[in-house]
Amino acid sequence: LSPEEVIQKAEEYYRENTGLEVQARGDNRLEYSGAIGVAVVSAHRDHGHTAVHVETDRGVGFDVTDVTLRFLYSIPHV
Repeated sequence: LSPEEVIQKAEEYYRENTGLEVQARGDNRLEYSGAIGVAVVSAHRDHGHTAVHVETDRGVGFDVTDVTLRFLYSIPHV
């Protein structure tokens, strides 16, 4: 996937699976926040591959971190 496709998939995934709202949008970057926490998703090309970076403000548990891990597993890995 291209970085743009990753961000498009993130928009779809977070819209359908969380109550998080977009707080900031940039070049191939989205920042979400809501009751379950904060997530930042970014993507860029690196040596011919798309690198995806995510950050959350919580540890593992039923919150934004788990939702974000499920998003990462939902995108194709080659």
